Amino acid sequence: MASNAATVPRIGLGAYCASKAAAVMLTRCLGLELSRHGVRCNVVSPGSTDTPMLHEMLGEAGHAPLVDGNSANFRLGIPLGRVASARDVAEAVSFLLSDRARHITLQDLKVDGGATF
Repeated sequence: MASNAATVPRIGLGAYCASKAAAVMLTRCLGLELSRHGVRCNVVSPGSTDTPMLHEMLGEAGHAPLVDGNSANFRLGIPLGRVASARDVAEAVSFLLSDRARHITLQDLKVDGGATF
């Protein structure tokens, strides 16, 4: 698991963004090294997800600032118009773990409603 913050800078979140970018690259390197053994390596990068951590960060502001974006904080907004649920992220992980994804490796699947591209 990583975050869409791995590819889009965030004000005040430099260490977080850098750690998620490192997770993406580590996954891709491991994928190259392990592919000859039939091991697939992918990473899922959620965007804003409705979790207790997000509620703590937003406080009374709710989801609107995330959905609408905020150019002062370099937040692009969420084109699909909603914050992801934990189930949205879990379904993507479940797909990648299934045989339906048997020819997918070295990928960074963003589950963020189009917030990054």
